[in-house]
Amino acid sequence: MQKKPTEQNCLQTRANGLCASTAFRDVIARHMGLPLESPLGSQVNLAIHPNDQMLDHSLRRFREAGPAVSQYFGVALEQHRAAEQILKTFFPDLAGVSILDFACGYGRMLRFLAHAIPPTQIWASDIQREAVDFVSTQFGVNGIYSDANPSQFDPGRKFDFIWVASLFSHLPASLFDAWLSKLSALLSPRGVLCFSVHDECLLPPGRPMPGTGILFAPESENSELDRHAYGTTHVSEAFVGQAIERAFGKLHPHFRIKRGLAYQQDIYVVAKDPLRSLTALGSFRWGPWGWVDVRHILASGALQFSGWATSFDEGGIDFVSISFDGAIYRCRTDVERRDAEAAFQDSRLRWSGWELSHERSLGGDVPFVEITAMARNGEQALLYAGLVMETED
Repeated sequence: MQKKPTEQNCLQTRANGLCASTAFRDVIARHMGLPLESPLGSQVNLAIHPNDQMLDHSLRRFREAGPAVSQYFGVALEQHRAAEQILKTFFPDLAGVSILDFACGYGRMLRFLAHAIPPTQIWASDIQREAVDFVSTQFGVNGIYSDANPSQFDPGRKFDFIWVASLFSHLPASLFDAWLSKLSALLSPRGVLCFSVHDECLLPPGRPMPGTGILFAPESENSELDRHAYGTTHVSEAFVGQAIERAFGKLHPHFRIKRGLAYQQDIYVVAKDPLRSLTALGSFRWGPWGWVDVRHILASGALQFSGWATSFDEGGIDFVSISFDGAIYRCRTDVERRDAEAAFQDSRLRWSGWELSHERSLGGDVPFVEITAMARNGEQALLYAGLVMETED
């Protein structure tokens, strides 16, 4: 007797269908800056492994494919923009630059990096072997299996650029130090290491940071990994600075980009050469960001959308672009959003809200909607792409 699909399986099937659609592929290609008519634009690989914990976590949270997939790829695009900015700051000519995406997972960001840089220059590593096999096969990069013990990890070469997104934000103190030391040893003489952390400012109210400067909780979105080795970690800036000195040497310089990773985690940048200047990172741009809270089809057939959007550079954006049924609508960000202001502790977000109500005849096809935050200098952030499935009486 055939098993009845679970709700999560049904959501996964819908997510795969959205990723495979021409409309969604075209949205991602545009946000990558690829002409739709070019071979690269038509060959964007949006395959997601069925065991990808990042998408699974979003599907469980939203119970709907559209917002989950939009968040998955929206964050991936923002991560890639951050990584590419830092990479090109140090290596304007990418020819011959060797890159290690460490703790790459199932390649949420890696798929975009492999479009921007020849995959032969990229090495991908993770403790999940099927993840390494997946990204190697799908994106053509070099795969390296990692190990639970840092001393056992030996890729057999050094790297010019090591990118570590959302690993140190999950490690206990002992592994934090051990992996930082291991990765510092894998840098070439001109090498640069980037890693992200949860700063202590992200701790829930009433949960103080201990005097050690690190707080580890044995819980995370990845239930497959040992929760005592991979949980949720918050750190102080002082703790990270001391850890960098232990790994690289006394008074070794580093640069902190606050909320540089998808407007949540801080990015720390360290060069192997202590004399290498890091000042150019002061021009780092966060770009626009936001979210869609309401995406409704009313009983009358009318569409309703609302959310918030801003730029963490200029403190505001020109408008939010909403497209459906072959038309594009521009929404000003002039609605009060005290919740966004409080969440990011930034008074510039007080009036970051936007909304749109649009009358639409009953009985038509469910519309495919793209919602994009547009900054004044042309930078964009994907907020939503998918069908509008919710109906409100």
